[in-house]
Amino acid sequence: MTIPGLTQSDFEVVRETPLFSGLTDESVTDILKGARLKKYERGEMLFLRGDPVDRFFVLLEGWIKVFRDTPDGDQSVVAVMKPGDGFAQAAIFTGRPTFPASAEIVDDARLVEIPSGPFLSRLKEDSELSLKMLGAVSERMLQLVQHIEQLQFRSTSERLADFLVGLAEQDEGPATIRLPYDKSLIAARLGMKPESLSRALAKLRKLGVSSKSNLVEVEDLERLREFCRPDDMED
Repeated sequence: MTIPGLTQSDFEVVRETPLFSGLTDESVTDILKGARLKKYERGEMLFLRGDPVDRFFVLLEGWIKVFRDTPDGDQSVVAVMKPGDGFAQAAIFTGRPTFPASAEIVDDARLVEIPSGPFLSRLKEDSELSLKMLGAVSERMLQLVQHIEQLQFRSTSERLADFLVGLAEQDEGPATIRLPYDKSLIAARLGMKPESLSRALAKLRKLGVSSKSNLVEVEDLERLREFCRPDDMED
């Protein structure tokens, strides 16, 4: 690995993010030259709105809240990043000089920080790489559109079930899934109110889903996945 402390498993997480999914291992390894593996504790700020855009990130472990402060002193949650998500690259691609929002660590996190300068220079030198990256970004946009459609047409319990399946480290059998302590962040990501999240979680008990503190136990992932499929949708 090119980054001290980065395991093969970590590299696979980076490799599978939408931004890098169309690239070869060699290209990803080259892009990661100069990147750093960082650890942050809950409550730390990753960056503030107005800070220079000099890097972007891939989250390996933990949770991160991206938000903007409102005029009345509250926070408007823009996004909630989970393990496997890449973020802040949009600001780089659009040429923004500063971050348009702030990011806070909401659960102890490990992430890869990739400096923007060498990354952009590499894209300018390699047109084929730029095209592949454009394809990856387009795919990400399609995923976001699909996510919005799911929020519109799926019930709250279906959204939560799909979210839990996506967090599981395996494809079948039982699973233990760790969530951030602040459940309102999950609710914001899924387009629902915190109380709706609690009701949705209660509805999933009949499917073998239970929770205690920030741990969710799933008896059968395949059963939960079947519940999420479009043919099985119900209000």
